[in-house]
Amino acid sequence: MKFTFPIAVAVVCLLAACSKSNDDKTPPEVNPPAGEVVKTGVYTINNMVADTSATSAINAATIYYSLEYNKIIPASQAQTANWDIAFTGIYNSSIAPNNGKAPNSPGFGGPGQGAVYLVLDKDAEAAFDPVKLQPVKIPIAANLFDVSFNAVKTVTIPETDFVSNDYIGLDHFMGTGNGYAYYDFYGALFPGNTKKTHIVYTLPRTVLVKTAKGKYAKLQITSVYKDSPADPNRDNKTGYMSFRYAIQMDGSKQLDISK
Repeated sequence: MKFTFPIAVAVVCLLAACSKSNDDKTPPEVNPPAGEVVKTGVYTINNMVADTSATSAINAATIYYSLEYNKIIPASQAQTANWDIAFTGIYNSSIAPNNGKAPNSPGFGGPGQGAVYLVLDKDAEAAFDPVKLQPVKIPIAANLFDVSFNAVKTVTIPETDFVSNDYIGLDHFMGTGNGYAYYDFYGALFPGNTKKTHIVYTLPRTVLVKTAKGKYAKLQITSVYKDSPADPNRDNKTGYMSFRYAIQMDGSKQLDISK
């Protein structure tokens, strides 16, 4: 199954147009990011500043992130292997891999080998109603995020199941499939409360990531709001991504990693 979030048509067309214009160009040779690559381990990022000016009506400016260097990479290096995941779409809520052969990847035309896959753990899914397609209750129990993250101990899926030409984003939004977050467009979870419309609730789900250079990691987005409120509303500031990831730097698929 493909897990995808359809960003605005205009943005998709723009990416396609840019891709076509770069088809015959050699990817720019860019030096590796400053600093040292990370060691095998678990890394936590709180309040990474994304596009704080974006609203639910427009797509946010894309943020390129290197898991291997644990830092934001300039957009000018989109067609390089210096980044591994891109945060794009509404509230920067879509996760795109860096894959140079995938027309829908922001890294199209570059050397990236990246891909992603959404893992649904049966125990952590207790937080989600599969019939109503929404969280059972808010706030979601914090321990379920640990359950989901810790359950991913290795990469067991075939390489063909990884997604390279799509995004992982908001769950069942506008006809899409499973995602890592629930977007309560109309405030269905809190009827009559106008401060609870257009709210993103992250779910206890984990994303497998194949980096641009072919290494493996697991990623979990914990919030898209400043200071990660467990029960966000319209007063909370968007554009602040909080997430954690574990990365295996020896090239193996072993992700049962302690800090």
